[in-house]
Amino acid sequence: MATLRERITAPAHLELPVPVGGLVFRAGSRQDLDAVHALAVAAAAVDDPHARPSTDDFERTLSTEGLEVERDTVVGVDAEGHVQAFGIVIDVPSRVTAARVFLEGTVHPAVRGLGIGRRVFAWQVGRARQRLAALDVDLPASIDVGAPQGASALRLAARFGFSPTRNWIDMEAVLDGSDGSDGSGRSAVPPLPEGFVVRPATADDIEPLRLAKNDAFRDHWGSQPMVESDWRGFLTASKSRLDLSRIVVGPDGAIVAFAIVEVDPDAFAARGRSFAYVHWVGVVRSARGLGLAPVVTDAALRAVRSDGLSAAVLHVDAENPSGAGRIYERLGFVSGAVEVTASTPL
Repeated sequence: MATLRERITAPAHLELPVPVGGLVFRAGSRQDLDAVHALAVAAAAVDDPHARPSTDDFERTLSTEGLEVERDTVVGVDAEGHVQAFGIVIDVPSRVTAARVFLEGTVHPAVRGLGIGRRVFAWQVGRARQRLAALDVDLPASIDVGAPQGASALRLAARFGFSPTRNWIDMEAVLDGSDGSDGSGRSAVPPLPEGFVVRPATADDIEPLRLAKNDAFRDHWGSQPMVESDWRGFLTASKSRLDLSRIVVGPDGAIVAFAIVEVDPDAFAARGRSFAYVHWVGVVRSARGLGLAPVVTDAALRAVRSDGLSAAVLHVDAENPSGAGRIYERLGFVSGAVEVTASTPL
């Protein structure tokens, strides 16, 4: 296979989208963060009513290692200067088994149907190709976009040759008994093996957790190792809750399993209850088969419940090779909406 530089065609010069629908386009900047976040919230109310994007998420995205804000973002503004559309091109900085670029963006519901999304998406694809075509690596490559099942964004992506490649199931466990239970109906959790300890995560665990996460997710679809700066950004963000996160430490003191928790009170209203988001659950490869996934997940759920939150939410790959969905079901999680990743291979 040839390197990406040799096999991917990309525009030598990428022009900003031409004006359409009353909008003009310019490069984005960090000063647009609040406006872009407000636009994303307005779009989510239509496209994914149970979700509410957080400022933390956008701050982390714009801080992705290697992302050039002035070259990898575009915004569409109306005559009053209000941001009504945006697009971000996120080149995953770690490339071990694949090179991937994610496209993120939306158009305000009030100005959809005017061709704005097509212009933004075409620009994003062009920029993604530029990023990939600059790499002298011999790896599979793809451009990816994610959206709720049935969303207009997936129909738009299909027009550009993107096809669904993965489904992610939203799962929720009610912990406060408001679903008619007392929150204690989860099946028995396996005993913790002798010499292993479950404890809360701390700031000192951030780097060891990154190494554990990279090992645990090596065989998960699309996963590439997290670089240090991006991982630290996740775990030091304002919604990160290391105190509710749980880790399992082996007899040698190394982290062998983890459940990383986030809490964003601004998202409670959209879901209709207070909740914690369990962002990552993983077990390092050398410790698989010991029943640590349900142990560490249950420990995190107990911490979330003790903190007064009424539910826990996570997303699971519908084709997860470890059968994670079944583990979560036994712990009281119920499947809900589906998020789809659509891709085009290059």
